[in-house]
This record gives sequence, C-alpha cells and structure tokens, in this order.
Amino acid sequence: MLDALDPLKLEKRVLPYLVVAEHLDDSGLVHFRLVGEEMVRRWGENFRGRRSDELFTGDYRVFIEKYFALARSERCPVYSESVFRWNDGGWIKTTRLILPFSSTPNGAPTRSVVVQVFLPSEQPQSVPEIRVLREQDMSGGVIVALPGGARQASTPN
Repeated sequence: MLDALDPLKLEKRVLPYLVVAEHLDDSGLVHFRLVGEEMVRRWGENFRGRRSDELFTGDYRVFIEKYFALARSERCPVYSESVFRWNDGGWIKTTRLILPFSSTPNGAPTRSVVVQVFLPSEQPQSVPEIRVLREQDMSGGVIVALPGGARQASTPN
C-alpha cells in the first residue's frame, strides 16, 4: 500500500503544501522525505532529508513530535492548529492534517503524509491544538476537520 503512494499522482494544487515524513520510532522522531515548495518558502529552508531532532527544539519540537507519535499510535488522521511567530513580531496561523500510512494492512504506520495550510488570522491562539480524527469525525468516508469554534452543517442522508 505505501509503495503505491506516489505524490506526483496527487492533485498538483496540493503538492506545494505536502510533506512526507518517515516515522523513526514511537516517540514521534521523524525523518522528512519530501517537502513541498510552499513549506520551504514558509520555513525559509528545505528540511528534506533532515530529522525533527535536528530541526526543532523546546516546546515546538515536543508539539511536532507529539502529533506524529499520536498519528502513529492511534493509526488515524490527526488535525492540528498552531501559530508560527517570528522574532520581528510577525505571525501566521497554520493548520495541518497528518495522515499515517503503513506498508501492511495491520502494521504500525511507517510514514505520514502531512498537508499544511497557512492562514492569516485576526487573533492567534497562544496554545496549539491537536485533535485525533475518529470515525465520528468522518462523513461518507471523507475526513471533516473543523477549526475551533466552527460548526459542521448538517447534511441530509
């Protein structure tokens, strides 16, 4: 299954926001295998081929590795929201959907595909949010991830 995942066959509009990361252990340590152009632009560097412990420190490293570990251990998608802040006082809100993949039907996920979008926001949150998406969050096989405070419109069956 994992071998069939070919990022080049995905919708071209998603590629700039795509990250493919390999899980190195259950702690959340990851190796970044593919990094989309928008991710490189926002981060200011291409972190392809690097590990999370080489890139991040402190609370942000804990946050990043926590959601990868959660996706791996729960074997389900994880949605997160956080705010990037720069030393010059700038900031931008970002949302991520982490989709874990396994090379075998019942095996532990070995890689995750991350789709990350950067959104301007009037009021950044001071505390990042992480949500596990379970069956009740899915409708008709489509994952529904709502930002905090948003409501899902009811749909007829």
